[in-house]
Amino acid sequence: MSDLQPVTTLSQPHDDVLFVDASAPAEHLYEAAERRLIALEDLLCLLADCPDEMPLVQGQARLVSALLPMAAEARQLYRLAQSRS
Repeated sequence: MSDLQPVTTLSQPHDDVLFVDASAPAEHLYEAAERRLIALEDLLCLLADCPDEMPLVQGQARLVSALLPMAAEARQLYRLAQSRS
């Protein structure tokens, strides 16, 4: 039986849109969290490789809007996986 819990992120204005199945196997939660962390690392690497290609203010806004939701989702997935381990 599914145990759907809303994903609490700063990018989601409503708590009835994105859900995670808290009863999913820990392996699935870890894999999903790892994928999000890899995406976060890729974004950071891109920023480190070409800091002069984006204007600072616009670049910061884009970076924040991309990083905050991924970091929050990854943190929640890890917490769920740890509680199931």
